[in-house]
Amino acid sequence: MLKEVGASGQISLGKKYAGQLFDLQTRADGTIVLQPMQVVPAPLAVQEERPSYASEPPNTWAAQHAADIDQYNAWAEQREPYAQRVRRWRAEQKT
Repeated sequence: MLKEVGASGQISLGKKYAGQLFDLQTRADGTIVLQPMQVVPAPLAVQEERPSYASEPPNTWAAQHAADIDQYNAWAEQREPYAQRVRRWRAEQKT
């Protein structure tokens, strides 16, 4: 069967193959092979284990670092926002 590649780079195989997955292999000699494929989900035992931090309650890290967080928040409250510092710097450059 002869098929033509359209302007968008697509080939229509017909409704018989609609919704199927194909493995496309391009060989060194320019030959293209479409192999019908089926996706099989991996069994649960093969999937990755959850990272250790995911088993901790959500606020554990925050509770352990409460002092550091408070110190940062106090420092940030005393600082002028970056956008305001840039605007002030630009205004100073014009004068």
